[in-house]
Amino acid sequence: MEENLLKELTDKFSPSGGELSVHATIKRELTGFADRIDSLKNGSLVAIKKGFPGKCSLMLDAHIDEVFAIITGITEEGFLRFFSESIDQKIFPGIIVIVHGRKPIKGIIGIKPAHLVTEEETKKAIEINELFIDCGLDKKDIEEIVTVGDFVSFNSSFSKIGNCYSNKSFDDKLGAYVIIEALKKLKRTSPLVNIISHFSSQEEENFYGAITSTYALKPDFAIAIDVTHAVSPGVSADEAFEIGNGPVIFVGPSVDRVIVNKLIKTAENFNIPFSKEVDIFSGTDAIGIQTVQEGVPVAVVSIPLRYMHTPVETADQSDIENTVNLLTQFIGSIDDSFMEELYGEH
Repeated sequence: MEENLLKELTDKFSPSGGELSVHATIKRELTGFADRIDSLKNGSLVAIKKGFPGKCSLMLDAHIDEVFAIITGITEEGFLRFFSESIDQKIFPGIIVIVHGRKPIKGIIGIKPAHLVTEEETKKAIEINELFIDCGLDKKDIEEIVTVGDFVSFNSSFSKIGNCYSNKSFDDKLGAYVIIEALKKLKRTSPLVNIISHFSSQEEENFYGAITSTYALKPDFAIAIDVTHAVSPGVSADEAFEIGNGPVIFVGPSVDRVIVNKLIKTAENFNIPFSKEVDIFSGTDAIGIQTVQEGVPVAVVSIPLRYMHTPVETADQSDIENTVNLLTQFIGSIDDSFMEELYGEH
C-alpha cells in the first residue's frame, strides 16, 4: 500500500465543482505511466494509456468529488450558518470542520449545551438550521475571511486502525487510488485496448462529470470503481458487505453481463476474493456512462466502506489491494475472444 498517496488524496478537499485541487497529485503520480494526461473543462481529469493494437477503449472511472456543506449566512455574533444535502445532519454536532474562505480556517459545529436543553427539546431531532459553525471570531473578523457560498469540509484525520484505513473522502478517492495503482502495474505491458483512466467530477451531484466526459472520450466499454456499504453495528449483511472479503462486483440488469462475467472469472482464476451485489441500479457513475449516445456497456466494482459520508470513512487494506489486483488482471486478460463477445469484431 502506498499510504502516503492515499493520505494525500483523501486529505485534499475537492467538493463537487471544486475537483481541481486533486489534479496535480494524480498528474504527478501518473507521469511516466500514461501516454497523455489532461484536465477537462468539466473538472474531470483523464489519463490515457495506449494499447496494442488499441482499436477499442476501456474507461476506468472513479469520482474525485466529495461531500460538503455550504455557508448560508453569518450571524451578528460571528457564527456561521450552513447547509448540506449530502451529509446526515445527525453527525454534525461536536465535529471540527474546515471553512474554505479566502483562506482555510477551522471551526467547531456547536449546539446548545445539554444543561440548557428543555425536556421538550430533548424529544426532537436537531435540525440543521439550529446548528452553527464557531470559528472563534467576531462578525467583523469572520467577514474578512468567509462569505456566503464558501465550501465547508470535514477536518482531515487520516489514520491506520488495525487492518483498516480511515479518513474523510474515501468515497471515492479510494477508487482514484485503485486506478492510479492499477495503471502503474500495467507500465511494462501492452494491453489489447486503450485504457482511459477517468477521474470524474460531480458524481455526488447526479454524475455530471461522467456524462459529459463520456460524450467527449467515447469509450467502447467501462468499469466504474466506487465504494459500497460495509457491515457495521446496525448495518447487517442483508444490506452491506463484510470488510476483508475483497471487492464487490455489481450484478443486475443495468450492467453488462459479458463484462461482469469476465470480472468474476478473473477473480476466480487469480484467487481474488470477491462478493456480488445484486440490485437494479448501482448509484454510481455507471448510470451516467451507460446512457450516453447509443449506450456504453458498463460494470461496477466497489470497495466495502464503513461510515459513508462521515469524517471517518473506513476501509480494509486488503480490499483496496485486491481491487487493484482484480482490475490489473482483468485488463491483462482482455483478448480478441472477449472483445468479440462484448462488442462484435473490432
